[in-house]
Amino acid sequence: MPKFYFILLLTSLLCSLSRADVNIVTTIKPLQMIAEAVVQEYGSVSSIVDPQQSPHHFTVSPSDRINLARADIAVWIGPLFETHISDFFVQTQFKAKTITVIDTPGLQLHSVGDEQFDAHLWLDSSNAVRIAGEIAKRAAEMDPVNAASYRQNLGKFATEIENRKQLIAQKFKAPSATNYAVYHNAYQYFEQQFGLQHDMVILQDPEVQPSIRETIQLRRQVNDQRPSCLLLESDSSADLVSTVLNGHELKLITVDLLGSNVNSSSKAYSEFIANIADDFYQCLYE
Repeated sequence: MPKFYFILLLTSLLCSLSRADVNIVTTIKPLQMIAEAVVQEYGSVSSIVDPQQSPHHFTVSPSDRINLARADIAVWIGPLFETHISDFFVQTQFKAKTITVIDTPGLQLHSVGDEQFDAHLWLDSSNAVRIAGEIAKRAAEMDPVNAASYRQNLGKFATEIENRKQLIAQKFKAPSATNYAVYHNAYQYFEQQFGLQHDMVILQDPEVQPSIRETIQLRRQVNDQRPSCLLLESDSSADLVSTVLNGHELKLITVDLLGSNVNSSSKAYSEFIANIADDFYQCLYE
């Protein structure tokens, strides 16, 4: 064998031996996008909840549980959000490889209603960077050969998201007189980060449909406040929206809350949060 080809073969072999692919499985796609920014070519990242489904109602398949069991790192928000699969994460044999995002130090957290935890914390870009930090730390522990790459990728992600945050803040610098409503109170992490505030909420609890009395009150609220825009999600009930609006015409914008329209890449989360900003801008300024 010629010396050149021998060296090439040896180099390829050493690279394959030194590279340990980390397999990360997340519950929802926003967590997948954050993990992808950290792992990049040094592992695989997937999610089990279809972005077209609601995380509040999704059904866990046997294959989902198998994928989670085989993962090197399993990432979820916590038991108050992915209630349908909390039984998996509380098992003793899986705790060591689990990242429970709600336990991440330094997160900006909000509540809804009667001090109920608001789990949509991935909509605050600063939270996304902190979550990425936890993933990078765990990946480095499991794959020390590529630890420097995970830390480098984390640094690049933090810089990219800070730049994105500044661009978004500039979009909303001018005040808007537009009243807007939300289907349910899922956006306050994004709103509070950029100084925005909705005027009414149609569905207080995504698990519970409003009563007839509550629906009548919502109709009165629409009539009084006359919102110009309503932010919906892909699984919003068209019948409920029509009933509450009761003929009131306004702009309807469907927000891609879970990133179903964003392709997997190291820049997916940045694109995702930019899309959210575009939806709000369309609602408030166009």
